[in-house]
Amino acid sequence: MEGHRIKFLLCSVYDVLPTPSNLHTWGLAENPSCGRPANFEHNLSSCRSSLADGKFRWRRDQILTQLAACVEQTRKKPKQLSKGPRFIHFHMAGESAAAETRSKGVLATASDWEMQADLRKQLKFPEEITHTSLIPNIVLWSKVPWEERMEEAHECKLKKYQALIFESQQNGWKAWNLPVEVSCRGFAGQSLRKVLGLLGIEAPARKRLVANITKQAEAASQWI
Repeated sequence: MEGHRIKFLLCSVYDVLPTPSNLHTWGLAENPSCGRPANFEHNLSSCRSSLADGKFRWRRDQILTQLAACVEQTRKKPKQLSKGPRFIHFHMAGESAAAETRSKGVLATASDWEMQADLRKQLKFPEEITHTSLIPNIVLWSKVPWEERMEEAHECKLKKYQALIFESQQNGWKAWNLPVEVSCRGFAGQSLRKVLGLLGIEAPARKRLVANITKQAEAASQWI
């Protein structure tokens, strides 16, 4: 890891970066630029000024660009169709289990997937998904919270779109709501690795993607 990245992470842990709050404490600024305590956590995850300026969205787009590119590459790969993710089937004592091939992921269940990414604009959820009964659909939501709020952010996204997913399923769609989280300091949540595996992205590509995404999150937060 480069020296400047190590320095950023160490300083962020001990909250000694030149945030508006610290600059004020050190006598280098008259007042914090925000009406709330402008500490490191606030600056990177909940500052309304940064939200209004589009800084948080810009950071999220850096991460989503990496994620979308990998999913698109996997989507375009020639594939032999499978029936979807397999689940564990338990057997009674003494029974033998038939050998099963390992699932290749959700993307291997169809050859005509289309992908839309919410980059640099507010992408609306396609209305036809909730009004017609056609083909499977995956909804992948990304979020860049503070580490201690990653689980909370995950549950929030699940609940927020639960009704939408239910409506899609009622109309005959196979729909998945898959929130993924990467913290603003570049720590990947377990949800990211789990979802990449569920989609069928192979292990080497998963490892590279997680490394690239976490690096992008960290670099974007340094800029913010």
